[in-house]
Amino acid sequence: MEMTDFQNMWTQHSKSITENTQINKQILKNLLVTKTERKINWIKAQAIFNLILPLILLSTILIPRINLRTDSGFIIGSILFGVVFILTYIWAIKYFLRIAKIDFKNSITSTKKNIIKLEKYKFNITKIGYMLIPVALIGMFMMMEFPFFSKSSMLPIALIIIVMIISIYITFKFSIVERFRTINREIIEIEKLEV
Repeated sequence: MEMTDFQNMWTQHSKSITENTQINKQILKNLLVTKTERKINWIKAQAIFNLILPLILLSTILIPRINLRTDSGFIIGSILFGVVFILTYIWAIKYFLRIAKIDFKNSITSTKKNIIKLEKYKFNITKIGYMLIPVALIGMFMMMEFPFFSKSSMLPIALIIIVMIISIYITFKFSIVERFRTINREIIEIEKLEV
């Protein structure tokens, strides 16, 4: 064999390796995109559940147990609960619409920007929502004529406060941050494959 034969074989082998590398990168990218799309679809499903559940709970649990009255406690309680409920429901709708905008057919950069915006929005509405929960609970208790400062009500109120503090800690420490952190890591991996 002559030098040109070796050179031709080497060039052909190099082309083959380059083609295989590109195919492998494309397969890996498709796997990562599919995995990330599944996570986004799961977040969409949770958002839909969060849109449906409040309406079901409101219509099956809260409304049947409330006796309509005209006293100031009931009216103030209704306003407090109603404002918080409507506000958080509007936020849930906006969150769902933002999730629906995420499309992996767009460029990875725009998808990443949308996910970062989504994460910030979810973090902010969750933080404000947790701040508004006491207002909604006070409103609900006022509508139901729940005695706040009796000895028998201290234990339920203390349990509600403890559960709320634990929920806040878990939500902000693990749930929201970790969910979006893993999605961002996967998108960074996809970006690396595109280069």
